[in-house]
Amino acid sequence: MPAPPPADAAASRARRFGAGVALGALVLAAYLPALRGGFVWDDDATLTRNPVVAASDGLRRIWLTTEPRDYWPVTYSGLWAEWRLWGPHPLGYHAVSVALHLATVLLLWGLLRRVWEDPPGAWLAAALFALHPVNVESVAWVTQQKNLLAMLFYLAAIHAFWRAEEGGRPGWRLLALAAFGLAMLSKGSVAMLPFVFLGMIRWRQPLTRRDWGRIAPFFVVAFVLVAVNLWFQAQAAGGGEVRGDGLLPRILGAAAAGWFYLCHALWPTHLAFIYPDWQVRAEGWRWWLPLAAALAATGGLAWAAARHRLGRGALFAWTYFWAALVPVLGFVDVYYMRYSPVADHYQHLAIIGVVVWVAAGWRAFVRRFPARGFRAVPVFVLAWLGILTWRQGLNYRDSRTLYLATLRANPRAWLAHFNLGEALLEEGRVSEAIGHFEGALRAKPDYFEARNNLGIALAEANRLPEAAAQFEAAVRLQPGYAPAHVNLGKVWLQERRAADAIAQFREAVRLGPDSADAHRALGVVLNATGQAAEARQEFAAAARLDRRP
Repeated sequence: MPAPPPADAAASRARRFGAGVALGALVLAAYLPALRGGFVWDDDATLTRNPVVAASDGLRRIWLTTEPRDYWPVTYSGLWAEWRLWGPHPLGYHAVSVALHLATVLLLWGLLRRVWEDPPGAWLAAALFALHPVNVESVAWVTQQKNLLAMLFYLAAIHAFWRAEEGGRPGWRLLALAAFGLAMLSKGSVAMLPFVFLGMIRWRQPLTRRDWGRIAPFFVVAFVLVAVNLWFQAQAAGGGEVRGDGLLPRILGAAAAGWFYLCHALWPTHLAFIYPDWQVRAEGWRWWLPLAAALAATGGLAWAAARHRLGRGALFAWTYFWAALVPVLGFVDVYYMRYSPVADHYQHLAIIGVVVWVAAGWRAFVRRFPARGFRAVPVFVLAWLGILTWRQGLNYRDSRTLYLATLRANPRAWLAHFNLGEALLEEGRVSEAIGHFEGALRAKPDYFEARNNLGIALAEANRLPEAAAQFEAAVRLQPGYAPAHVNLGKVWLQERRAADAIAQFREAVRLGPDSADAHRALGVVLNATGQAAEARQEFAAAARLDRRP
């Protein structure tokens, strides 16, 4: 193809520049509330109270030890560097997150321009991804910088792989492998990328043994790092199961989750930080409907594509969407699934398939029905998505705002009740805290930590018999939970049951020998009952533990 005249090339570059600036403006406008946000939920464990991130030798510990709760060293290295720039101030972290999101938007746009001969369609798909509110959770929650980094390297790997497939130098494939490795070391949910590469090859020609050989190194990287990630996840979960259901319920639940994500991608209202839990019952026929519908839709799209009644693009977008979701559909345990089987940030990769399919479908529609009135529809859709994203970003102002928004969307979100109750208890708002702990227990009666905290709140309200009943319930539910033994002992001490209190404190010390509070409480009651020598030993142990870094 002859090179375009210089004037045409300059005009094309100017249009691309303007389109890129427009994408940047859309992202900045929609995510302004997120820039003003604070730290929420587990940002403390990930960042603000993470000793590895704060340590001067943190990089060594991130890459070469098992101290981090996940082996995502690229993510933690980024946070380690940011901590030295921003410290405990959230604005810098949110600015980085918005910048990473914008970078992925521009990368996606560039990739679509390369593989899709429809510049307006490519821009529309990138703009839909930029403004889609399900991405707010990945951008406004600092902990989810892992999602953004993984996506950045994921798209970079696809760019490099496509360049290699177009006949570029072999170095492009090595660059794709390196980018994929960095993506996996940011977050393991990108593990399905080798299958995406196979789909890209199949798009152009039937797969051969040589094609499988070219993709084999990517499978090796995925397999090794997935195994490492699963091991780290198991340690974080204490070696126990996140969920106890079998294979068949997981398959049925995965199909339901996929349709859940598709519905929220196409109509993103009523989003929640924690969605209601569901119990999959294989004996219930309704739970088989999502799986049957998914299989039927896949078969129908394959049949239509084979007979040229529907473009292959629809089938590719459909299979990409499901493939990208595989790591987060519940086939393997993910710690967050203790709280909810689905989450907005889980479909960060998969939604690309949906927005590209929607943009392609719209472009095909306007080519067939070129009425001028239709051309304004994308403007209204983008404005609607931008407003939803803005409003969703407001929920991340601080933890309390996020929990209240969560409870409005899901009143049975026991984790939100519990965390909000803790915050209120720290502020001395005891009656409100009691209400939220009771809300957590209505949704999850076996939540022993909530029973313990409800007992603390009741004790502060001088409702000692009720407090003792909650501590006893917590001990029954989890006999090895030392704080409940300490708190029960304190209540019994107030009720002048010194012998019973000593027994509880001794049990707490046995279960939690590193608990300064347990040693101190035991020392107080021993001293009060005339056992001064043993009391001094307990006070000394508490002092040693208090001095520990």
